[in-house]
Amino acid sequence: MAKSIPKVSGMDWVIDNLKQSPLEEDEFTAEMVTEKLKASANSIRHRLQRMFENGEVTRRKILHGGRYVNAYKRVIVTS
Repeated sequence: MAKSIPKVSGMDWVIDNLKQSPLEEDEFTAEMVTEKLKASANSIRHRLQRMFENGEVTRRKILHGGRYVNAYKRVIVTS
């Protein structure tokens, strides 16, 4: 038998999806790096995109400061 999915009202669903997403302790945004390095936002975003494509960082979309941004996290490789 298929697992039943709890019914969630439309309002509850919207509220859950619009809540401010917490930034984890080891995560950062492109804006945070831009402010720290005093570099252009475009150069930082492109660099982080390349790092993501190379597997050096992971990313997830979060709602931060009222807008959706990428939260990045360094990938730690253990031998």
